[in-house]
Amino acid sequence: MDSPMSELGMQLSQSHFMDLPQFEGRTKPIIGICAMDSKARSKAMANILERLQATDRYAVVFFGEKTILDEDVEVWPVCDFLISFFSQGFPLEKALQYVQLRKPFSVNSLVRQFLLLDRRVVLEMLHHVGVPTPFHVVVSRDGGAKIHPLLQSVVEQRMGFRLGAESSTVSEVEELDPDTLRVGTRTIRKPFVEKPCDAEDHNIYIYYSQAQGGGVRRLFRKIGNKSSEFVPGPAHVRTEGSYIYEEFISVDNAVDVKVYTVGNSYAHAETRKSPVVDGHVRRNSEGKEMRFVTALTAEEREYARAVSKAFGQRVCGFDILRTHGKSMVMDVNGWSFVKGNDAYYDHTARILDARFQEALRRRWFARFVDPDTVGRATYESRWVLKGVFSVCRHADRTPKQKTKCVLQSPDVVALLDGSASEVTLRSPAELSRALDALDAAQQSPHADDPLARIVHVRDVLARKIAMPGTKVQLKPQRSPCGSVQLILKWGGECTHAGIVQSQDLGENMRKDLLLINRSLLDDVRMYSSAERRVLSTVAAYGASFLDDSSASFMDRVSVRADMLDDSTDAKDEMEVAKQQLRGFFDFSGPLADNPYSSPAMQLPPELAEQGPHEFLHEMYDIIARLIARMERNFARLSPAQLAQLQPDWCCNENADLFRERWKKILSSFKSDDSVVYDPAKAGELYDSLKYDALHNRCFLERIFMSSEDLERELLSDPDQQTSESEYPPDPLFSQQDVRTLYYKAKQLFDFVTRNEYGIEPEQRRKIGIQASVPLLRQLIQDLQAVRNESQARTCFYFTKKSHIYTLLNLVFLSNMPTMASYDKVGELDYLTHIIFEVYERKPDADADVQREYSVRIGFSPGANCFH
Repeated sequence: MDSPMSELGMQLSQSHFMDLPQFEGRTKPIIGICAMDSKARSKAMANILERLQATDRYAVVFFGEKTILDEDVEVWPVCDFLISFFSQGFPLEKALQYVQLRKPFSVNSLVRQFLLLDRRVVLEMLHHVGVPTPFHVVVSRDGGAKIHPLLQSVVEQRMGFRLGAESSTVSEVEELDPDTLRVGTRTIRKPFVEKPCDAEDHNIYIYYSQAQGGGVRRLFRKIGNKSSEFVPGPAHVRTEGSYIYEEFISVDNAVDVKVYTVGNSYAHAETRKSPVVDGHVRRNSEGKEMRFVTALTAEEREYARAVSKAFGQRVCGFDILRTHGKSMVMDVNGWSFVKGNDAYYDHTARILDARFQEALRRRWFARFVDPDTVGRATYESRWVLKGVFSVCRHADRTPKQKTKCVLQSPDVVALLDGSASEVTLRSPAELSRALDALDAAQQSPHADDPLARIVHVRDVLARKIAMPGTKVQLKPQRSPCGSVQLILKWGGECTHAGIVQSQDLGENMRKDLLLINRSLLDDVRMYSSAERRVLSTVAAYGASFLDDSSASFMDRVSVRADMLDDSTDAKDEMEVAKQQLRGFFDFSGPLADNPYSSPAMQLPPELAEQGPHEFLHEMYDIIARLIARMERNFARLSPAQLAQLQPDWCCNENADLFRERWKKILSSFKSDDSVVYDPAKAGELYDSLKYDALHNRCFLERIFMSSEDLERELLSDPDQQTSESEYPPDPLFSQQDVRTLYYKAKQLFDFVTRNEYGIEPEQRRKIGIQASVPLLRQLIQDLQAVRNESQARTCFYFTKKSHIYTLLNLVFLSNMPTMASYDKVGELDYLTHIIFEVYERKPDADADVQREYSVRIGFSPGANCFH
């Protein structure tokens, strides 16, 4: 394929990079990454760049959003090879000016990316190069596609035709009957697809015929596990804006095909469940959309070559519809990544390396430069990432639980060692001693001791004795019989998934910083809460980030309970907010009359519609119904049948512990109007539901079935149980009551958690400051240090949920411009992290002026945000 940059001519360019890496007496060629950070610093991009750097032939420089959005192109970094592509918010016109100024070798044509912004132009180009598309008609209420002048010139010169010549300017639309649409002199019948001409508008509608039942399915960009929704009833086409009306193609096997090209010779293809099926996105255990590699036909490979060449995009993605042995292209997306496929990353890096080396051999730019005189002023004048400060929540954990009983067994009482006050047993030796005492109490039970409770508590301790956080509390009872209350507490430890996710996050951060500025790894500091689950997260994350499997780095971790554990300084103000929430939920009248309500609470629609009291009552009814089914199933099923429901359990759980946990949840939700509801219980319900959804899905789905349905499933043919289509039904959740409870519990949790850290803005500010003073002081100290010192620095502050919410509240209350508004922020899940990035620039290396600094703040909603 012709070089996209040959369209604009070439000129000599100079190279620069931090520390100017050397090879054979001259600087390495520079690969410049000019894209929005969400794409440029993605895991897929890191995998490709890692492989290119492993050849030891290139250095990489990231332009960064600060430079791309705020700086003139004259001070953008100079590079030899450019990877640049459009996504939301990217200034394509500005990037094109940079290419015209510096003339790098561009992987993808910048000027031809303007083709991709209008679906009418995409279809026109596909038609010109002979790639089949579905039958369509076009409604242009904006006067037709706007063609960039330089794009028009390039297409005329390269391809010999004028863009827009075939574009429709018809703006009149008439619905002849419920199933027929006339556009100008052409007609199209339902079912058809209505696509906005603006390629960045993903609100696509599918209109069904009366014979199909009518209605419209509205497609949109994926939100969590949803990509479309169906609206029944009569539906009329939209009357404002420009649209393409396209024949609806019923695809084979209900799947779309996504094709990813790299140059003329390589194309990777995957199938995914079509969003038109039911709108539910199938995801794997890592939260990624489930896709399956598929082979392309010879005809489809020709389409891939034609699309890549015509659109001037070496790295390119497009969508194919397969129907009755034929294939059609329905959309071209520009630069697209395959996610999580090492073979694709290997091929992409190998092809790009070969293309770069060919460009070097052909002398398309000069490499014979004096490294002592090149790039210093350019380096000094660009923004460099000098400091990274990440406040991170701990990883996925088990729910905190406890069980207790009052015993008179001499062996259990002896654990007090004669103490008249409470005794806590934590060490392995102490817990083994407690287990021995319970064994003795079980074998020779006291006449007044509940044997069933002894057996249960002994079994739980045996299962959890090796888990971090397990402890036994012994409280002497004021009674003449000399009894003791034994309380066994466990849970709160990191799950296996949490450890793996921490390792992945640490590895991804390491790769990111190595690519952007490897000196950020020269001075790494870690602070941690004293909580075990937080320290476990630090150990897993740090081992991957520092590439230190010995974990000796833990000796250098600063444990700061005063800074990163829960603070008592904000307790009084938080209690005021919680008391208002209690009153809000306890009030049984209309919402408009609720004296505890406030517009700042931002009620979820369903809660606002039902009213808080009724919302909770419905939740209670669902829980009671589920627990009743569970109890019937436990009574009817044998131990072997219960084991059949889920053979393997996370963190030494079992069916009995599941049962006890859910019965406790039921007792927390009272239907008696005289009981004041405690909002803290919202966290326990959602915590348990999500934990079981992630780790005990099989048991969760089955134990809450009706007894008849469950027994029918257990007696069904095992082969039929395991056979499933390539795209089975949406897994969240097949049990309707469980699904309803999950969504209600999540609404309740998000609402309560957001407001317990402050309802009114001033209250959020006050709680945020009171709860975070030590952390804020440390952050300011570290930020000032990276400004005053010459060395780059990276700091991590591992903490709990409370500090994440309060700190993020302060960020939003600081009146800084943000891409997401406060009301759009949902749950901050495990491994949520707030990152402060400090960029430095000195305008002129030889001038006596102060360096400039810029701070960029970002956050991730955590590990399970898709769930």
